[in-house]
Amino acid sequence: MNMEYENFEDHTLIYNVKTKSCNSSLLELITRHSGICFSIGKKFSNYGGVDINDINDNKDWIIYSAALSFNGDKGSKFSTWLGNQVKYYCLNLKNKTSKYVGAEESTIEFLINQHYNSAKTSDSKKDTLNTINDILEQVKDQNIKQAIHYRYFSNKDRILNYSEIGEILNVTPQTVLNWHNKFIDLAKKKLTSSTNTDII
Repeated sequence: MNMEYENFEDHTLIYNVKTKSCNSSLLELITRHSGICFSIGKKFSNYGGVDINDINDNKDWIIYSAALSFNGDKGSKFSTWLGNQVKYYCLNLKNKTSKYVGAEESTIEFLINQHYNSAKTSDSKKDTLNTINDILEQVKDQNIKQAIHYRYFSNKDRILNYSEIGEILNVTPQTVLNWHNKFIDLAKKKLTSSTNTDII
């Protein structure tokens, strides 16, 4: 990583991620704050219901999601916000009957609740998932389609992490994450638009 980013404050890195989709800034946030994900995940795993491997596999996505939703206008620290997001994630895992988040549940939670505020739509989870599948069918980029397919729909028991998908597609985990995030942006625009008929 460029040494320059190690000297940036969190709010600068987050601004870069939000406005410029800056991978170097995201990687620095991940390097800087992965310990928070592990320490909180470890505490939850000690009481059962949470697999620490799930936290480790998904920490990049948790940190990325936290960065997108963070608002530091009131002087709050990103580390505090991230800690709350990790706790929320762990509590969701504990409430599942399986130690892994199911593909459908994760799709709904991450693509809808955390990014688009599903309270604004009256669609059921099934309807929303069907809509997301329809959007995926419209995506022309086969790399994005494969990344989303392997992430959410290739294993009925759990979600594949970015490293596993990278091995399948012979690319780096960061490349998979980039494709995944691009689909998130596309789906967000489609799900919040008045029409869902445009080809992506």
